[in-house]
Order: sequence, then C-alpha cells, then structure tokens
Amino acid sequence: MSRIISVIPNDDYTLLIEFEQGSKILFNMQRLIKTIPYSSLKDLNRFKEVKLEDKAICWNSSNASESTIWLLRITIDNILFMLRD
Repeated sequence: MSRIISVIPNDDYTLLIEFEQGSKILFNMQRLIKTIPYSSLKDLNRFKEVKLEDKAICWNSSNASESTIWLLRITIDNILFMLRD
C-alpha cells in the first residue's frame, strides 16, 4: 500500500490526497461529516487541521480539556473502500 505524502483540505470539505508514487485523489468528506463520529469536522477551521500519519489522515480531539487524547482517523484502506461507493 502506498504512503500518503500530503493532504490539502479545501473549503468544500474535500481533501486532495497525494501518495508517494505520485497518484492523487480528491476525497469528498461531505457525507462523512454528517455522521456522529466526524460531526465535529463541520467546523471548517477544525476540518482544516488535518494531519498526516504514514497510511492515514487524522484530526486531534475536539475537546482540549479531555485527559486522554483521541483521534479522528481515516486509513488509506478506508478511503479506497469509500471511493468504491
């Protein structure tokens, strides 16, 4: 599986994701942010705080007062599976 080398969040809740082999996809997150786990990403500023992991994209917890940090995370496999729909 390819590694993600960059992710660019856009104002229309899409992510331009570039992989190490030069492939790029435009991943539309509009449907996903309507679900409970990702609903905090409706805030565009929060959505734009996307970070990279080797084979995933993620966002830090929306609640800074939490004693434990949790991530919203989408792996490459999840992204490719959702693109099939």
